[in-house]
Amino acid sequence: MLFVGAGTGQMFDFVSPAFLLPYRTTFADINAGYLQRLSARLAAVEGLRCTTVVDDVEKSRLAPGFDAVVAVLVLEHVDWRKAVATMSRLAAERVFVITQENPPALATPMTESRTIPGTMNIFKEVHSQLIAASEIEAEFERHGFARDYAAEKIVADEKKMTGFGFRRVR
Repeated sequence: MLFVGAGTGQMFDFVSPAFLLPYRTTFADINAGYLQRLSARLAAVEGLRCTTVVDDVEKSRLAPGFDAVVAVLVLEHVDWRKAVATMSRLAAERVFVITQENPPALATPMTESRTIPGTMNIFKEVHSQLIAASEIEAEFERHGFARDYAAEKIVADEKKMTGFGFRRVR
């Protein structure tokens, strides 16, 4: 299993990494510092078989063949079509993606006057983009995957998180 754009593993604030115990897992991110923090976080999970690798989801050097590729809130921050192509190339069978949709009150563009903590200041220069579910599905279809799962959940600030599961069909 491969997690692209793994960052510091923020998702493990909400779910225990113990669910990964049955798998050999690779965490990839373009930022080596983030991966160091992720490794420290995961070191406490006895028996977890994982590695980290510095890699760019837009132009990955990883070899294909991962049973599953996972991207949690990644597509919004990269050239998402390149990322979909990468994930489609790397995944032998499955891709799982979680995306975000903001309510109208949060749909305004980010401005210099908005305070952003820590490393998130990069988004003052590189603006994230929200992507329509239909566009994501069409792009995966173009790469030989069909959606076979979707679920939505409203979270803090009335943001909607959508989880998609795609399976290889050709």
